[in-house]
Amino acid sequence: MATSVDSKEHSTGNSEQGDLSDDSGQEYPPSPVHEEKVVDGYDVFHGSPNDRKRIALVVDYSEFPGPKRFKQNIEIKDVVTEHVLPFLPAKSLFRLRAVSKEWDELITSPFFIHQQSHHFRDISGLFCQLPGDAPFFVSLNGDAYGVPSPSLSFLPEPVTVRTSCNGLLCCQSCNGENTYYICNPATKDWRALPKSNLYHGPEPALALAFEPSVLNFAAHYQLICAFSLTDHPVICFEIFSSRSSSWRLADTECCELDASKLNGDGLFMKGVAFWETSAGDILAFDLNEEQYGILSLPLGSGPHGALAVMHGELCYILPHRRGYEYNLDIYGDMDMNLKHSISLDGDFFHEFTEKMRALACVNSDVVIVNIGRILIAYDVKAGKAEVLRSGTGTDDGCVRYLPYVNSLVHVH
Repeated sequence: MATSVDSKEHSTGNSEQGDLSDDSGQEYPPSPVHEEKVVDGYDVFHGSPNDRKRIALVVDYSEFPGPKRFKQNIEIKDVVTEHVLPFLPAKSLFRLRAVSKEWDELITSPFFIHQQSHHFRDISGLFCQLPGDAPFFVSLNGDAYGVPSPSLSFLPEPVTVRTSCNGLLCCQSCNGENTYYICNPATKDWRALPKSNLYHGPEPALALAFEPSVLNFAAHYQLICAFSLTDHPVICFEIFSSRSSSWRLADTECCELDASKLNGDGLFMKGVAFWETSAGDILAFDLNEEQYGILSLPLGSGPHGALAVMHGELCYILPHRRGYEYNLDIYGDMDMNLKHSISLDGDFFHEFTEKMRALACVNSDVVIVNIGRILIAYDVKAGKAEVLRSGTGTDDGCVRYLPYVNSLVHVH
């Protein structure tokens, strides 16, 4: 950074403030008899009033980057492909492949598939299955979300849906064997896992672990199986890793008797699998540390409550009926304190008299419940309810409901 000194003298002998250059345009050199001094980028005056020089900063602006330059001829299709397409569900993207050859190649490219599975996380619907029947899919928005084969007929044998996580679905063969399939119903991509090292019994508790991230380009996932050994009140954890394509038995064993019976399959969030136990507790298993812990469920928990994720945190949704009104109590934090109590006092619910069962939380503000076999999406903020599917009969707790994300993620 340079400095220049205004030293233009007048005939009177006094030093006056003048221009940076004379009439000829030639700049005066600094005066050798006066000290130059610049403090914090400001002009500094020194010397006697009759003999004073101005020190002026001359800034070379070429040293600093200018404002970010944007392409003047940017096209709308470039904006759409970069800032819109990765945030759309799989069903919409399959339709958009017909727009052009360029879009078809983009949407089917591995990098775009990785982008979409990372950006699109919205629950799109639920896979449902009644005992002895084939699975079916209930979409939250039939125009936007869907799968080409809701019955999973692309799999080599009939299966029972067990657990899901961020676009991947885990199923178990119906023949009583420990044959597990990991699939994406949106793309009909699937793989059969190798046989486990131990027999997990007819009804092991599973949790599928898949967390899309910028670094997880190969869609690495794990399947955690919690099961009890015969005649031993101990829960073991066997883990399948897609990275090694093999099973391993964790060193940790849960020896607490109250946690020996798990109620169904688990939920995976932020590196931890959670299962509800028959004793009114939560069994938590940290996949990275391979350590377990026991959390307490609120009083009154049971087959009508559900573990869910709300606003990125673990919560427990417990519906109950008070007089003629249904209520949703939402518990959270590690000690499962009551956070919210929501009264469903609209006219919509007055015609029902059966017990309500909580199923899942969708996009943090919509809770899925069923009364009998009627699936209802209830918007907590707006206080509005929408029937997703009407059915007959009562809900005995045996119907499986798995939230699913309409993702392009590949299994392989």
